[in-house]
Amino acid sequence: MKITISDLKKISGSEFLNKELIQPISGISIDSRKLKEGDLFFAIKGENFDGHNFVDEVISKGASAVVIEKSQIEKFQSKKYPLVIVEDTVKALGELANIYRKKFDVKIIGLTGSNGKTTTKEMIARVLSSKYKTLKTEGNLNNNIGVPLNLFRLDKSYELAVIEMGINHFGEMKVLCEIADPDYGLITNIGNAHIEFLESREKIAEEKGELFKYLKKKNGFAFVNADEKLIKKQAKDVKRKLTFGFNSNSDVRGKIQSLNNLAQPSLKVSYKGKSEFINLPTFGIHTAQNALCAISVGLKFGISLKKIKQELESFQSYDKRMQLIDAGNFTIINDAYNANPDSMRMAIKTLSMMNGYSDKLAVLGDMLELGKDSEKYHRELAHYLKENGIEKAFFFGEFTQLSHEEAQSLKLFSKHFDDKKKLAEEILSLLPEGSLILLKGSRKMRMEEIIEYLKG
Repeated sequence: MKITISDLKKISGSEFLNKELIQPISGISIDSRKLKEGDLFFAIKGENFDGHNFVDEVISKGASAVVIEKSQIEKFQSKKYPLVIVEDTVKALGELANIYRKKFDVKIIGLTGSNGKTTTKEMIARVLSSKYKTLKTEGNLNNNIGVPLNLFRLDKSYELAVIEMGINHFGEMKVLCEIADPDYGLITNIGNAHIEFLESREKIAEEKGELFKYLKKKNGFAFVNADEKLIKKQAKDVKRKLTFGFNSNSDVRGKIQSLNNLAQPSLKVSYKGKSEFINLPTFGIHTAQNALCAISVGLKFGISLKKIKQELESFQSYDKRMQLIDAGNFTIINDAYNANPDSMRMAIKTLSMMNGYSDKLAVLGDMLELGKDSEKYHRELAHYLKENGIEKAFFFGEFTQLSHEEAQSLKLFSKHFDDKKKLAEEILSLLPEGSLILLKGSRKMRMEEIIEYLKG
């Protein structure tokens, strides 16, 4: 890792205490439990922990130096610790990541959107890795702490990096762009995720559109979902772009050919007079859009349609994202990573399209961060179920009590639970062998825990 004291000096407003004690920096850490000797430790205040409380511990473990906030200096003034003092450790982490990112001749693709970011990121990285050494965001470390940590994984061997950028408040996308300095950008779609903080789909589009504004300023390149009017509007001033879509007259055109019994889509992709048929191994018609994003990026980087087909046809779903699990007597669609109204609708539609099962059950948890619209969206869940022919639903959580009430009023078979173990026991006593179960809810609901109870 090439981080020097002169790099630390470039962090705005940085000061030093016992600078002569700073050791060579071999890594970056924000977690005292995972710190390795030679790591530079950033003392970050989180919801549950304050990194300043672990400074003694990380020094004893061999931290090269510790970045602390000015407001905490009194605690450490008398100690002979190598300290970098800044106003805000999270901001300093981002600034240093940007300084580090600029040391490498790597092209960065910034990726955002309301739904499907992580699956799209995995597909893009899979396609690009067939030709280039490609770094990708680990898991979904996609905020103002996660993006820097991913950038610190760069080294001179990487040619490309696919960086996922997640936001839930105004102003965050601009910050992430300033950290990652993307050369390319893609917005998957615009939905209702985080509407509690971002107010409306139009405002969500404007906030995510900061990615395209950033690209315009640096003459970067945009991949534009031409099926989404809100995205097209945000991209109108970007000169260098490639459009893709199913319904539009776009550069890269997709057409759904069919869905098999597992709701796995087959699509025809056309670009510059050439076409290819791709059979996706992913579940749900919506995953065809994720694939079209990856296809567009691959084509721009000179990968043939034939090679892209090969990579996507051997792609595997990511953990807790439309993942099919054999749980003995049942098959489970584990889509428990997160949920918002749009992704719920897509998951329920996928459940309805999967055939060959003795029965079907939707097990749904709360959707969070919906603010004043929470009641409306939770009641609508029952209507999605009815419209898609799903007649049995179990609900877990505070807000899904409303979904349960609405489902009962629609004469669906519905039960509400406050205990996951009891919910699983009810499934075991009620459902016939060979049934298909959808598990979905916001991350804090941890709906995947039900799987362990079902496996017994």
